[in-house]
Amino acid sequence: MKVVKFGGTSLASAAQIKKAVEIIQADDQRQAIVLSAPGKRDNQDIKITDLLINTHKQKTAGEDYLQTFAKIRARFSELSELLEVDVNIETELDVIQKKIEAGTTLDFVESRGEYLNSLIISKYLGAEFIDAADVVRLTADGRVDPESYELINKRLGSATGRFVVPGFYGTGPDGEIKTFSRGGSDISGAIVGRGVNADVYENWTDVSGILQADPRIVPEAQPVPEITYAEVRELASCGASVFHEEAIAPVRDAKIPINIKNTNSPADGGTMIQASRSADKMPVVGVSGKKPYRVLKAEKFMLNRYPELPGQVKEALAQQKLAVEFDMKGFDSFALMVDSSSDFDENAICQYLLEKTEIDACSFGMTVALVGIVGVGLQNQTGLLGRMLNALDQAGIEIRSISYGGSQLTALLAINLDDYEKSLKILVGQLQK
Repeated sequence: MKVVKFGGTSLASAAQIKKAVEIIQADDQRQAIVLSAPGKRDNQDIKITDLLINTHKQKTAGEDYLQTFAKIRARFSELSELLEVDVNIETELDVIQKKIEAGTTLDFVESRGEYLNSLIISKYLGAEFIDAADVVRLTADGRVDPESYELINKRLGSATGRFVVPGFYGTGPDGEIKTFSRGGSDISGAIVGRGVNADVYENWTDVSGILQADPRIVPEAQPVPEITYAEVRELASCGASVFHEEAIAPVRDAKIPINIKNTNSPADGGTMIQASRSADKMPVVGVSGKKPYRVLKAEKFMLNRYPELPGQVKEALAQQKLAVEFDMKGFDSFALMVDSSSDFDENAICQYLLEKTEIDACSFGMTVALVGIVGVGLQNQTGLLGRMLNALDQAGIEIRSISYGGSQLTALLAINLDDYEKSLKILVGQLQK
């Protein structure tokens, strides 16, 4: 059995839905279908989920929400008419509107896009509709409850026909509808995959797999045929928007591969995410980065005698609403990369740290960007990292610091902020040689 999940762009219109259904029907193993709410049809359009959230906000604020809800009603009515399905969508919409009027929860309201879309598409496909509320359980803090796997397996594990499950939501400990974070339909697909012990989890979207870098910066970035679960996590931690991180855990534990495919180009191979891969043909899978950061240098004589000190400094910074994502340690000092996307008083922060911790000195350095080079081949391809660093040097890009060893998959570079995009282009150029 294959579990297939289609994202919002793949289901934004009747024409897109017909493409998705053709893909499903092309393979008898595609039995379990997990669906998102309709996304944008064009750049001027608004996602259904955003419209639903707006209705709840307007109702909560005492504003008129009916105009916004009318757009939702029109969108789903049009879909059901164009697909010619026998679903009493107006009655379903009436029920949702009454619940909004009565003050229902945001989780319930924002989940209805997936619910209604799945009702319509299951009818069009001739598949069984199974409400996620019946088989997906979430904890109070929004994580998947392992009970979900047993419920799904009991209900769906021996199914012979096709079935459709809405993504993005389940039932919380209080028995009410509860949603995952945005992007949660990817998580739902992984949960269903784990529950039915799928052979593969196909995630259909609008790109032909994971790319070597952000295509908005590096248009020539190519799809990556194979990548490991660990490499995806590393790329994401370095700033790449590759795949919802929480959607990896359920299938990774069960060693179920994820195949990211393109609804608009189904013949493309896409990217296969799996437990391991050979690094012979592609030692490095990609580069990604984050910016801006300020480099905080903290000094402490005989630092090795105070192993708890870096953690205390991070905690103190967190109390000042400053996030630290990377650190580098020396003998008598350590450097922290502090998110500087918002302004802060450097002198005041240093004074606070000197008062609250045992550091001897504190200072902020320049603003930098962090670039991660990720791949299982970094650790066994002699000279690979050196060649990439040399290419940056030849282009006049100064590397302010480098961290490699904490993760054998990633080399993390701090570079001047102005060199960020140029660095990504040079590094991808090296990958393609």
